[in-house]
Order: sequence, then structure tokens, then C-alpha cells
Amino acid sequence: MQLGIRRPKRHLESSGRNEVVVADDPQDTEDRPGALLSAALRAIRKARGLRSSDVAAAMALPIRSYQRFEAGQGEFDLDLIQRFADATDSDPFAIAFSVWIKRPHFALDAMDNKPMVTFVLTLRAFQEEMGEDISLIESRVWWGGFRRVFSDLEEYVRRRDLSAETWLEEHAQKLGLNVSFLRGRRKRSQRG
Repeated sequence: MQLGIRRPKRHLESSGRNEVVVADDPQDTEDRPGALLSAALRAIRKARGLRSSDVAAAMALPIRSYQRFEAGQGEFDLDLIQRFADATDSDPFAIAFSVWIKRPHFALDAMDNKPMVTFVLTLRAFQEEMGEDISLIESRVWWGGFRRVFSDLEEYVRRRDLSAETWLEEHAQKLGLNVSFLRGRRKRSQRG
């Protein structure tokens, strides 16, 4: 897949020290694979507080080669994505997948907990166990299974955030502390 050579339009905004926000609106990031990959790579590198030269050195690349890679120029190279993920301690599958789903922020959201690594490892083990019988599972069954898993994960996050906030509010009030600091956490956890 050719990634193209034009730089993406506005796609990253810095909102503080080592915190990078990737545009949620697909229209804010060009739909070209190179622009999407570039947005994901830059967001991760900036969130990790790394310079281009740091990542280039960790990937054993000349700085210009790294800069072209980060700009989304050239071929879609899974080896370079893996090397970048190793250098930045991020999820290589989430980086690649974020291009396919046209959501570069997914790579940033997944860089610490690495859900796509977990998914790929689990899927590989399932495929090894099922063998060719995996072809007997219809698309609607896959869809239903994935929907249940995602629903369970969403419920876990909602319950976890609510119970932590409730505990913090109760204990903060015992000390006479203002609990307004919790509002920011609630908004972040409910973003779409």
C-alpha cells in the first residue's frame, strides 16, 4: 500500500507537557493512510516525551529516514512499525490498525495497555486450537461475540470509574477536601 508523500493538514494539538491530543474528527486528519499513520506515530512519540532523534536512534535509522517514516511517506512497512513500537513501548498492532479504522487516536489510547497485542495473541491461540474449523464461524457470530466482549469491557470501565470516584469523594469529604478534582477524570473517561 502506497502511503503518499503530502503532509497531513492540522492533526495534532499539544495540550500540555507530554500530553498530545489527536483530532477525533476524521475530517481533521486526511484519510490518506500516510497521514493517518503520521498522526498516530507523532502522537505516541510526543506523548512519550521523545524527540525524533531519540526514536531514530532506538530504531537504528538515520534521522532523515525516520522523519520520512514519521511523515507517512513511503511504503506501509510493518517492520518499521514494530521497531517504532519497540522504541516507544507502544502497541504495534494498534498503530497499524488505527490506519485501517481511520482513527489515529486509537494508537495513542492503546499505547500503554496494548489491547491489540492481547487480541492478536488470543486470536492466534484460538486459531491454533480451531484450525480450519474457524471457517465455520459465521460473520454474525463473530460480530455477536465481539459485541459482548466490548459491552463487558465498557461496563468494567464505567463501574471501575464510578466506584473509584465514589470512594475518593467519601474519603476526601472526611478530610474536608474539595472533590472538584474528580470532575476532570469523569469527563476524560466519558469521551466518545
